[in-house]
Amino acid sequence: MSDATADGVSVESDRPTILGHPRGLVILFFAEMWERFSYYGMRGLLILYLTWHFLFESDFSLTLYGAYVALVYLGPLLGGYLADKYIGFRKAVTFGAILLVIGHGLMGFHGPKASEAIVIDGTSYELTRMEYDESQSRNIVVDGAEVPILTFEQPEKGSDIRNISYETDGGTVTATGTIERVQSPLYSTILFLALAFIVAGVGFLKPNISTCVGALYEEGDRRRDAGFTIYYMGINLGSFLAGIFCAIAAATLGWWAGFGLAAVGMLAGLIVFVIGQDWLEGRAEPPADVDLKTPVVAGINREWLVYLSGFAFVIVAFFLLQIAGIMSLAMHGVFAVVTTGIVIYMLAKLEPVARDKMIGLLILIVSSVLFWALFDQGPSSLNLFAAAHVTNEIGGWEFPAPVLQSANPLFIIIFAPIIAALWTFLGKRGKEPNAFFKFGLAMVQIGAGFYVLNLGIAGASEGADGTIKISVIFIVLMYLLHTTGEVFLSPVGLSAVTKLSVKTIVGFMMGFWFLASSYANVIAAQVARATQVPEGAPAQQSIDAYSAVYAQLGTAAVALGIVLLVASPWLRKLTHGADGSGPKERRGEVDAAGVTLDRSPD
Repeated sequence: MSDATADGVSVESDRPTILGHPRGLVILFFAEMWERFSYYGMRGLLILYLTWHFLFESDFSLTLYGAYVALVYLGPLLGGYLADKYIGFRKAVTFGAILLVIGHGLMGFHGPKASEAIVIDGTSYELTRMEYDESQSRNIVVDGAEVPILTFEQPEKGSDIRNISYETDGGTVTATGTIERVQSPLYSTILFLALAFIVAGVGFLKPNISTCVGALYEEGDRRRDAGFTIYYMGINLGSFLAGIFCAIAAATLGWWAGFGLAAVGMLAGLIVFVIGQDWLEGRAEPPADVDLKTPVVAGINREWLVYLSGFAFVIVAFFLLQIAGIMSLAMHGVFAVVTTGIVIYMLAKLEPVARDKMIGLLILIVSSVLFWALFDQGPSSLNLFAAAHVTNEIGGWEFPAPVLQSANPLFIIIFAPIIAALWTFLGKRGKEPNAFFKFGLAMVQIGAGFYVLNLGIAGASEGADGTIKISVIFIVLMYLLHTTGEVFLSPVGLSAVTKLSVKTIVGFMMGFWFLASSYANVIAAQVARATQVPEGAPAQQSIDAYSAVYAQLGTAAVALGIVLLVASPWLRKLTHGADGSGPKERRGEVDAAGVTLDRSPD
């Protein structure tokens, strides 16, 4: 039975609730909190793990990281489609969680650190360094004794040559040799396999668990907005906690502990979801008209064919990650071809009003590529920057560099509701900015964030130990501006897709949004590579390289932002009245309350 509210909205009254919401919300809150704990805990460590444990060159590590996140953004296209058409959201989430437990668990099996030696005049000398050491100091083993290396310089990026110096009883020794690094084939394979399982797991879980939240509420139920807000608070709570605890575990106990904690978090999420499935009350089941159990191919039924396709995706991702550079190059062509195809379609097939709307949407989506390419420097180049050039201390507490990744979810929890309330306040008075104006403000803010960081760099000086570090306050302020920029921009994206797309290709344009997010991470990796200098370069050369690239990024973002702000009155005309505040969404996840709280791929 149901009761009608005062405004006529029908809401079920005989279903069990907790704090006024369907019981299933509690299950989804904790399941997704732990899933985000695992995802962001691992992601915050990944770039440092690749460069410090496997001793991959920074260029390769950043390219691999970019390819990994690009695939993470593409995965939900497959997982969402298979859930919609065949297995339903509950089964998709469960399967995705299982894949993620496997992936995160494999990350904990990293084996011994890659070996490193330098060959000088035909003699090989072992090099040693700590597993987790943000200073990355080395020792050279001479006559069985470990001797600290004073200088360790690579003439140019990509070179195997190293110029080193170290002290002996006979004085300072300088030498030039060839570096040799050997990674374990077994554990390198485990690394790529782990990342592939995570890619596939996110693809099945992420787009479907949010849909489960919506399925808990009847159409028009006024509790839906608050339900999504509660759910997204869980997402960012998990992200915030992961940034602190996984980073500290890795720094103090070892990589296995950081990744292992992420795996435990994902396992907790799976257990919570499986135990609490009954509380979903059958609202995330497969489509009623789909027969999942009858064998269709070689005695295999449709349900298991879906699961096998998931494992096939793992295999594809496994191989793509090993050719990350080629994949990144291919993404340029794919994005260009798809964008060109959309333009041709608009010109050839659409009448003027529909064409104008699609042009406006295309401007927003293409602009978002720059924003996300800059925003996603956080877990890549900015993570490396924090380790090398930020005084990681607050109130006497020294913390590992990846802890700073927790700033973004913390700021979202604090400021997203405030900004959402601002839009509501302005909307009631007919003064809420249009989508193009919001995009412009977002671009200015993310650009200003890099300017703030460069202010800190400009005032930094070399310390007695040869390092150059800026106060942590500058990177925290930068993350604050990046976060407010995200909240200004990301709720607009998919909402614009639903409002401005031609109805017959809304699904395709949704896919194009995902493709743009994926492509942005390829660009982000290339940008991050530009910040890197030859290994062992002086601190001044290193920080100057970061400063130069971040200045260019800031200028590009502010310039595009100003263009969008100035042109927004004319650009809004392209929407023919379709633009408005509307439901707020975040790259694949609808937050009906207008609060954008997840920064993840969807």
